[in-house]
Amino acid sequence: MRKYLFLIGLFVFVCLLIPLVAADDITFSIEQKEYYFLTGQQAIIPLTTNNTYGKDIEGMMKYTITQEINQGGYMYSSTNSQSQSYSVPIGNQTIRVNFGSSDKPLTLWVSLVFSYSEGNEQREVSLDDISIYFVSNQSQMNNQKNPQQSSSEQITHAEPSKNSQQQPQTPLEKLQNNQKSQDSAALKEQIQQQLEAQQEQQEAFEQTLFNNSEFQRYHQDMLNQGYTLSEKQLHAESNNTGSFNLTYKNQQGETANLQGKMEDGKLQNVEKQTAEDRKEMLEALNQSEQFQQYDTMLQQEGFNQTSVSFDQQGNKTTVQMTYTNKDNQTAMITAEFKDKQLKDVRLSKQEEMNVFFWIIPIIMGSLFVAFYFYYRYQKKKRILESDGTKHSVEKPFDYKSEAKRLLLEAEELYRQKKYKDAYGKAGQALRLYLSYEYGLRKELTNEEIIRFLKTKKQPYSEIKRCFDLCSLVEFAKYTADEKEFHTIRSTVGNIIAG
Repeated sequence: MRKYLFLIGLFVFVCLLIPLVAADDITFSIEQKEYYFLTGQQAIIPLTTNNTYGKDIEGMMKYTITQEINQGGYMYSSTNSQSQSYSVPIGNQTIRVNFGSSDKPLTLWVSLVFSYSEGNEQREVSLDDISIYFVSNQSQMNNQKNPQQSSSEQITHAEPSKNSQQQPQTPLEKLQNNQKSQDSAALKEQIQQQLEAQQEQQEAFEQTLFNNSEFQRYHQDMLNQGYTLSEKQLHAESNNTGSFNLTYKNQQGETANLQGKMEDGKLQNVEKQTAEDRKEMLEALNQSEQFQQYDTMLQQEGFNQTSVSFDQQGNKTTVQMTYTNKDNQTAMITAEFKDKQLKDVRLSKQEEMNVFFWIIPIIMGSLFVAFYFYYRYQKKKRILESDGTKHSVEKPFDYKSEAKRLLLEAEELYRQKKYKDAYGKAGQALRLYLSYEYGLRKELTNEEIIRFLKTKKQPYSEIKRCFDLCSLVEFAKYTADEKEFHTIRSTVGNIIAG
């Protein structure tokens, strides 16, 4: 009894001691995650800081801005990061961070990270996914209270891989090479300058692209076929390097696409597809005997064609025809083309579910047998444990090896230029590892994992960046980048290696 009282007393003492030890902290908070401003207004966001260290804390303030501009039906986007020294004052303070203004509709996504060194620890506090919308009409404004708060956490650094390039300086090293403190006005000025630089770079890249003689031939070919440019998405990495995805339309409302990359002013990986190209492939498919057999069989079984989709990767195009019957069962005919030449036709069909009624007794019987043997196993296990006899333990799932296998598969997919699949597989490897590493043992979303890490005061900034980039590329909201992919691969590999 005394032993248990001692343990209870020790537990209570530790619980009382933890708040005293963890009292010193820095917290950032904002009133909402989405801010709306009219064009021409200054985008001023109140940022509240709470410093309980009892002294001013010097560190590095890093902000990452992803900018998206919609103008005349055209879309531009780019991402950039900047860092500068910053001092968080004692106590509770509110600073007004000004992200400038815009004379045209504009969307910004902002992340703020403050890194500092205290004692032998390096810590950081971050606010992610702050959205700023410049809109042209008052009715488009939708400001709503949605508080966001983040406290500092210890930073852990993974060991760099042998093949990785030289890593950037730590926040402390940067701090030592910069002046010790700057006020919020300096931060505002630097953010505004960065936005202007991004816009200038985007415009310079567009000018370089449209002046390129090879690009002009592709563009003129579209015009000669009766298409006009309706939308362009440009992602500039420099004045003459970046990616593009252009959409054209003709008078019948049919679309055509022109996409690719430019490096140092030279076009690479250009892919062009028009409505005429799609019609030509469909005509070749309709003349295929294999397709005709599949199509006839499906129609006889009560299936009707509901949709057609095209997926182009280089000189290869995948055409998928989806069929549905009155019971909402689906079937799909998939055709593979290379250089517009039909190479393969396949049929996949959802299995009919009329076995549902007779399969229930089998399932129930299987469950009964499983329960019986499980009961026998547990009874035998208790007897062995009571006798002190050792019993074999089921070999645990080797989640590290599985995560490494998924990461290798992601590399192979990237080499095959299957960028969406590659980023998706890298994100899956990271989710699998973290789920089992922290004992969750279930399929979680990116947001659930990040929320768990925040709750447990675990470092999550690098993990969140990997998830965000993988999701953006996987859902075609961001263009794959070789340097960024290798950074993600290195980061995930280091996390898995521990």
